[in-house]
Amino acid sequence: MRASSAEETEEAPTAKEAKHEEQIRVRARDGEEVTLSRDAARLMGTLKDLMDLATSEDGIYPLPTIMASTLQMVCKLMDPDYTWPSSDEHSVVQLIQLIEDALYLDAPVVALKHIQRAIASRLNGKRAPELCALIGAGGDFGSAEKHAPPNAEPAFVPEDVEAPQQPASSTLSPEPLQQPSFSADAMEAALGLVDVATLAELKGVTRSWRALAQRVLCSRLCRRDGQPVPTRLDQITDLDVEQLIEAGRPGDAAVAGRMLPGLARLHGYGYVVDVAAVRAADLQNGAGDMRRPSLLHGTAKDALNSCISGEGEPPLELTIAAVACAGSGIVCGIPVQHMREGGVTELDLSNRGLQVAAAMLVVAYLIPAMSVVLKNCNLLKNSLDIKSATMLAKIGAEKGIMLSGMTRDQSLAYFSGQNLGPADTILIASDLKFMAVMTTLDLGGNNIGVEGAKAIAEALKVNAVMTTLDLGRNNIGVEGAKAIAEALKVMAVLTTLWLSSNSIGDDGAKAIAEALKVNAVVTELGLSNNEIGAEGAQAIVEALKVNAVLTKLVISGTGYKIGDAGKQAVRDAVNDRSGFQLYL
Repeated sequence: MRASSAEETEEAPTAKEAKHEEQIRVRARDGEEVTLSRDAARLMGTLKDLMDLATSEDGIYPLPTIMASTLQMVCKLMDPDYTWPSSDEHSVVQLIQLIEDALYLDAPVVALKHIQRAIASRLNGKRAPELCALIGAGGDFGSAEKHAPPNAEPAFVPEDVEAPQQPASSTLSPEPLQQPSFSADAMEAALGLVDVATLAELKGVTRSWRALAQRVLCSRLCRRDGQPVPTRLDQITDLDVEQLIEAGRPGDAAVAGRMLPGLARLHGYGYVVDVAAVRAADLQNGAGDMRRPSLLHGTAKDALNSCISGEGEPPLELTIAAVACAGSGIVCGIPVQHMREGGVTELDLSNRGLQVAAAMLVVAYLIPAMSVVLKNCNLLKNSLDIKSATMLAKIGAEKGIMLSGMTRDQSLAYFSGQNLGPADTILIASDLKFMAVMTTLDLGGNNIGVEGAKAIAEALKVNAVMTTLDLGRNNIGVEGAKAIAEALKVMAVLTTLWLSSNSIGDDGAKAIAEALKVNAVVTELGLSNNEIGAEGAQAIVEALKVNAVLTKLVISGTGYKIGDAGKQAVRDAVNDRSGFQLYL
């Protein structure tokens, strides 16, 4: 008995292995037969049920709804270590079909994830026109919807909230392109790993894609565990602001405070914000400390933190979102509630001591949420550093927000002697990109430094209207002069440039001189009191031999360094030019 038992014990694993290696055959829709291991087949619920409940035909299981190639592909995708080939040529529509078939087969989640990642890799980061081309769709929005694109609406808007209606007098919508019909489950699953920013862009593809993106976004941003997806604005009680912030849509947090009457909680970064508690909290007189990255401090900070549940100090982004969404009255000197409700058209926050968190509250969260056009915003002379000013300028440029108090139709701007620093100049330079009639900019007598000069130089490279620029007495140094020189090489309209008292030295003068050799429009140039020596003077002389348009050169206050020979060389270079004004 013992021997017999031992033999059975040895045979058992062999029989088990044989069972696992058993193959089955499946006849697909195209009549082709696919051979699968029994174990692989049983991982797909539909095939498992077919094997358990149906009899095979001559040992072959019929599956008339799935192509053989699809079945083979799904089998590959069930391997967690499968790597999608970089040379894969599946279109987005084909990948959605693969999702549809995988759902029909009740394939393991790992197979769906592989397809979702492939779809996300093709769509993420694309704008609406690119998405139209990738998907093979587009063209059924009316003129009113084109004027107010659907992807500009808040990301949390449910499907039943209508897009702007087409006016009766406008032309009929073009016929939409024909696309394959997929189930709602397949379409929603296809977008499972597409990021929030791209989902918002998908709203601008077609009406059907808009509705789909709305469902997916609302489910992702507003759905509570165990609860159905909201279908009306007044049903939304919860909002994931972390995803909005990461998608570059922090302003939607403030819009939510205005549009969602039932909003009770904000979620993000492992914390939950009690919206009603924030509305009731006294957050005034609590501007943040420059030494710490916070929006508020003291009792105001304590009051806000008491509205937020979670372990440890809540992140800055979440506290700003909480104030933008539900802050009452004035916070950090900013009319938060008034801005959120759309009652502000001009905003002067200059010289308020605002630090970066408060400026972010204004620029990234509140201004994009406003229901009226902000005619004027001024954030100059606050406690911003170069990094924060650069970040704010980027946001302003992306969203069309001007930050220096200037207006788009302004032609002259005088900022001389206002003690402006590099951060202020970065904001001014950002605004110049929107100003199509600005001809004169006076920044003389400030302290814009190298970084400020670089920012102005970059703005000048794309400016086609400015004729007069004064950067005198600004400590721009050699590097600042080099940056301005690079801009001079491409500027086609600037006629007057003043760079006096900037310590540009010989190297800065050489850079300006090289620019003069290719610039054919500057007629007046001020370089006085710049510690220019003989080498710098000689570089200017060589430039004057090539440049025939300059009519006025101010280089006084440097005679002791240039020397008599240098001064004479400059005089000789312009001696035969009638009417030339030389101040040496």
